[in-house]
Amino acid sequence: MAPPNTCLKRAFSTLDVVLTILGAFILAFALFQHGVLHNEQKVEEFHVVVISVYAIGAAIAAGATLGLYGVRKEKQWALIASSSGMLIVSLFLLLISIATAIEANKVEQYIEESYKLDRLHEASEERQHDVEEWQTMLQCCGLHNGFHDWHGHHPESCLCPEKPDSSITCVTATFLNGTATIEEQVYEQTCVPLMVGFMRRAFNVFLTLLFGLCILVVAATTLTIALLYQMRKKEVNTSVVFKLTPSGSTYAQFANANSDQHYLLS
Repeated sequence: MAPPNTCLKRAFSTLDVVLTILGAFILAFALFQHGVLHNEQKVEEFHVVVISVYAIGAAIAAGATLGLYGVRKEKQWALIASSSGMLIVSLFLLLISIATAIEANKVEQYIEESYKLDRLHEASEERQHDVEEWQTMLQCCGLHNGFHDWHGHHPESCLCPEKPDSSITCVTATFLNGTATIEEQVYEQTCVPLMVGFMRRAFNVFLTLLFGLCILVVAATTLTIALLYQMRKKEVNTSVVFKLTPSGSTYAQFANANSDQHYLLS
């Protein structure tokens, strides 16, 4: 078995260290999100996603660690197991990327169908809370028709700050406060267009991270295969032997009449 190239070993080791750290980070992120979803009682809704993230993080960390062990101890079985696992992970990441890209094109349709609410004040408390979270985050009011969607029942998330930024447009709206009516400054921008833009940006960032991680895993798999190829090559040792009387060879032999010494020519 021939020793692997030193530069190739260093490149592979560096990449595997990076992947080990990324795998551990993915596991920590999955654990944190699992706790958040558990507190919000939404674990069942995202059960498949949570399990998938756990599996990806564990597979990347385990495969990279096994690869480091294999290249350090020059164990071919460890490198074979690492490359096989990384290949499966890369295919899984590619499938997720394709599915995410397909779903990203349906963002507008999904939001339009999910938020077909004309009278927000009559919606369930859970849905009202959901809309108000969007309004607070995106600084907007209403879904399709602005503050008119609330039909005079103003939520605090619609109210403009006392000193709004120049990028924020506010309008005066009349709301009901019990039996009295009041006028307050609310966000003019409706939420649905901003929600669509936000979700598209989120999908783009997620896709970029997925493709980047997939490229790193594929690169690690390629380096593993290259190391295995080098280690499987037979090491050839060349030795030189000098003979005064090469019997059984095709060398031409010349004899000197005045000397018993032979000269060999190839």
